[in-house]
Amino acid sequence: MAFTGELEQLHIVDIIQLLNTTRKSGTLSVKGSSGESRIIFSNGYIVGANHLNKVRIGTVLVKMNAITIEDLRQVLKIQKNAGKNRKPLIATLIELGKLGRDKASMGLTKLIEMTVVELVGWTKGTFTLDTEAVVVSPDCSYPIGKMEQEICLDSQMVLMEALRIFDEQERDRQPGKTEPDEELFEEVLPSEVVLETGAKSSALTADDLGLGDLDHMERKMPEFLPANEVFDPAEIHRQKIKETLADFPAEEQEAFVSFLEKYTVSKGAYDGSQRQEGGTKGLILLSEDELINHSVMTICKDDGVLVFATDGEEELNRIIDQCLKIKALPLLVFDNPETTEGILSKEKIIGLRQRVKEKYPQVSTVQMASSPDNAFMLQAFHDGARAVFPKPSTKAGKATFIQDTITFLETFNSYIKGFFHERKNLVAADNQMGKLKGRILTLRDIKEPPALSLALLQYVSEIFERSVTFIVRPAELAGEKAIGVFADRNTGPTSVTNLKIPLTKSSVFRDVTEKGRFFYGESDDEVLKNHLFELIGAPLRPTILLLPIRTRGKTVALIYGDSGGKEAATLQSDLLEILANEAGLVLENMLYRKQSSKASK
Repeated sequence: MAFTGELEQLHIVDIIQLLNTTRKSGTLSVKGSSGESRIIFSNGYIVGANHLNKVRIGTVLVKMNAITIEDLRQVLKIQKNAGKNRKPLIATLIELGKLGRDKASMGLTKLIEMTVVELVGWTKGTFTLDTEAVVVSPDCSYPIGKMEQEICLDSQMVLMEALRIFDEQERDRQPGKTEPDEELFEEVLPSEVVLETGAKSSALTADDLGLGDLDHMERKMPEFLPANEVFDPAEIHRQKIKETLADFPAEEQEAFVSFLEKYTVSKGAYDGSQRQEGGTKGLILLSEDELINHSVMTICKDDGVLVFATDGEEELNRIIDQCLKIKALPLLVFDNPETTEGILSKEKIIGLRQRVKEKYPQVSTVQMASSPDNAFMLQAFHDGARAVFPKPSTKAGKATFIQDTITFLETFNSYIKGFFHERKNLVAADNQMGKLKGRILTLRDIKEPPALSLALLQYVSEIFERSVTFIVRPAELAGEKAIGVFADRNTGPTSVTNLKIPLTKSSVFRDVTEKGRFFYGESDDEVLKNHLFELIGAPLRPTILLLPIRTRGKTVALIYGDSGGKEAATLQSDLLEILANEAGLVLENMLYRKQSSKASK
């Protein structure tokens, strides 16, 4: 099968998962404005990749200190002279004893991760997927089927790690903290990959793929596909439904296809900001039911959840270990017991569920079960399952099975969304507490009052577009520093000594200063309008922040904030209040130390 489509129709994440779950072999070619990349699959595993001709596996191995430059030169010479009997670079290195399989796996993993990381960021482009047999040209006798025996990588594990790396790069790119991997892995032997004529060597270009002869493959990959062969997202579902629901009428099959098609079009589910907020979302499904595996994977992608389907305990443990290794806490779902023997028998599921609870207490579990089996449902809750879902069965009623399954999947999808939303909030809360702890420690290290008020101003400016520090005097508030008021926020703090707000009149400023109470909300205060907005301009929304800094029972400074020309910010006021209170204590300690120093002198 060979078809082409647009990345706007099917994201690269979906394509890789599709090839993994269907255990396909073949070549995925992705073209965009930056060039073309290829990923090579064998039985659903990734065995090679082409990184836009920027990074080669030989260079990666040298930079990782897995081999020396002399080793690389020797193997390239062997490949060049081998002709028809040439083997992939990694296979040759292993055969010569210059590279262990563990190091080979690490090097190929790095190359493939860099390739997938680049492709994850592509929102536009075309892909061509050829899942037909790959035939090696007469120039190379190395069998394509042996690639998987030499070295292969689990597609979904590579994908999850690539998403994590992509998120980190996106987060760090703005402040310019990291150096791209492509620069770190700049070619170590540039002169070795150019022929005397100046043309790039076809024998060595294949090394880009991690397996030496992939550029010599003769693939049935047409330059142009007729309109009826252009990729249709619904066709994947249609083929799977015909296989799994062959005993149902065509109109009922099509109703199920229409249901799945609603979740096919990408809705930004793989947007990096979503994953950064709550971490990579992974769901492990222990099931032998192809309909459930395909359906759950389809509906979960709408919310950016990666689904790992398996039917073995050993692979299950491996997937959980890998998820925890990359700090992606998964949700484990056990399918309904369908047989009296095997991994999905009732007895085996109960035993496995208990072993998972003992070995991985941090992993949440969900159980699917037949409606009448109350004892099994109660046992699932006893074993720590967060929820039990009654799963439809053709035995219970074939006439309503399609509609019952659609209702079941819709409900399951709502639960999954709620579960990961709850986890996102927990992660966000943990992050906030971590930041709060760090900022409190920073405040405690400050030695002078001006630096203390400046630190609070900078914290407030991370939430609000405009922020100002006022010093409290007997009859007025005197402006000290501001961020985003008369200059761009990126400029940093600027002096605003021209800002004066009287405390002789009743106002929200005087109320906060006298009572020392935090204020965040809308205000139509006349002093605010006439003495502040007249000078800095009114914000889009009249929602303002007034954060007092108090010491020894008096307000000594006031931090003002608003959202400028944007909508009002969502605020966790308790965290700011804690910081302001801590600042007051630090200031009090400063004053106490200064008084003690004077007294001792």
